[in-house]
Amino acid sequence: MTPGRAFGRGIAWGNRTGLVLLGLILLAAGAAALACGLGLFGANAARAPLLPGAVSAFAGSTSWFWPAVAAAGAVVGAIGLGWLIAQFRLDRLDRVRLEAGPSGVTEIGGRQAGETLAGQVSAYEGVRSARASLRGKPDAPALELRVTSQDPAHPDTLITRLHDEALPDLRTALGLERLPALIRLRFDPGGRTREVH
Repeated sequence: MTPGRAFGRGIAWGNRTGLVLLGLILLAAGAAALACGLGLFGANAARAPLLPGAVSAFAGSTSWFWPAVAAAGAVVGAIGLGWLIAQFRLDRLDRVRLEAGPSGVTEIGGRQAGETLAGQVSAYEGVRSARASLRGKPDAPALELRVTSQDPAHPDTLITRLHDEALPDLRTALGLERLPALIRLRFDPGGRTREVH
């Protein structure tokens, strides 16, 4: 799993932004049509046909046309809403699979594993805070670790300790030979961020 696939959120963010903008445009268009129909733009605009000629005549003479349009709109709206909600869901793991065999499956809570690692890293000298989350698949997790340090002058010491202590400890605890990790270091003051893959 490459860092881009495991942690790259640029495309997903663009997707979410596009969905939000499309939703706002459609909402504005719907609100304008409703306001027009209620006569807020004048009586003439309210009486004007919404559809051109033949389509308007067909809609007027067919009792099921507008209920079918409304039902289709509701279905499309529900699908769009579900898609939008799915875009904001985090791919954090609820469970990490430690072992699977004929006798059963052993799992551990992904959140608890992340909190344990964050607690360990937070205790390091010069570390102000740490947050860790496991993402991906239960049998092939990836780690995202965010660390805020008070000592921007000596980042190499912290990076070495993370690679030599914290990450191997988590791999051992989870029984994993490999655990892809993205570490985001933020140093105060200045708010600079350094990524380590």
